[in-house]
Amino acid sequence: MLLIWNHSFGRQEQQDLVVCRPYAIPESYEEMEMLEDGWLALDRPLLYEGRYQECFYQSRSTRLNLKKYRASASQPQWQGKTIQMMEIRPEQQNIEMTGLRAVYQKYLKRSGFTDLYDPFQHVSDRDAFLIYYLTDVTNIIGFSKIKRYWYQEELLSYNNRRDIVNAMPDQCYAIESVLHCNTVPISKLTVDMEAKWAKKKGIHELYLGSGYERSSIYKSSYRGFQWWTGTEWSSNKKKYVQLCQRDSTLKKITDLANL
Repeated sequence: MLLIWNHSFGRQEQQDLVVCRPYAIPESYEEMEMLEDGWLALDRPLLYEGRYQECFYQSRSTRLNLKKYRASASQPQWQGKTIQMMEIRPEQQNIEMTGLRAVYQKYLKRSGFTDLYDPFQHVSDRDAFLIYYLTDVTNIIGFSKIKRYWYQEELLSYNNRRDIVNAMPDQCYAIESVLHCNTVPISKLTVDMEAKWAKKKGIHELYLGSGYERSSIYKSSYRGFQWWTGTEWSSNKKKYVQLCQRDSTLKKITDLANL
C-alpha cells in the first residue's frame, strides 16, 4: 500500500490546525484488508506520478454486518405502490441514456445538497447502479451507485476486475452503497432493500460510505450497524449520533480548531 497525503489547508498564525486528507493506492490483493482498516475506494481516480490511479480514502466509514442484520418482512412501498429494484451496469459512454442524471438533479433540488461531485463522471469496473422504480422500469424514483470489493484469491485468479465481473459478478466479499439519490424520501427503505439483496448473495458486509452530519444518522437505525473510529469498528450508536450532530453544529474554522 502506497500512502498519499493531500495537505488541503492549515493555520499557524493564530491557530494550530492542519487539514490533511489521507489517500492510499493499494496492491491488487489488499482490498479486504483495506476495508477492515476503514478505507473505501474513492469514486474518482487521482493523478499520481503522471497518471490517474484508483485510490482509497479514510473517513468515518459506516457499514452493516449482514450476519447480524435482520430484514423487514414487509414489502417497501411508496404511496401504496411496491418499490422494485433492478441492477444495471451501464458503460461510461452510455450512462446518459439511462435517465439517472435527471433523477440525480431532482434529488439535489429536493435535498438541498450541494453537487459536490458527479457520480457519472467515472464508472469503473467495480461500479454498478441499483435503480428503484414503481410499476415499470420507466418510472424511476431513485438509484444507488454501488461498488464491489473482492477476495484476494479472486483478484489474483483473474487478469483484471472486468474479467471478474464477467465471470462471477456476485462473488465478492463486500458491497458499498456509495450514494443514494431519490426523488422522494425513501433512503431508509432503499438501504433495507440493498441489505436484503446483498445478504441473499452471501455478501458479508454492506458499506454505506462515510457517516457525517445529521443526514447520516439514519444509517445507525439498522441492526448490525458499525462505524469506523479511526482505530476500530464500533457498534456504539449513541456516540455515532452525537458525532454526526456535532458535525452539523460546527460552522467556523475556529470551532474545528478548538475540538
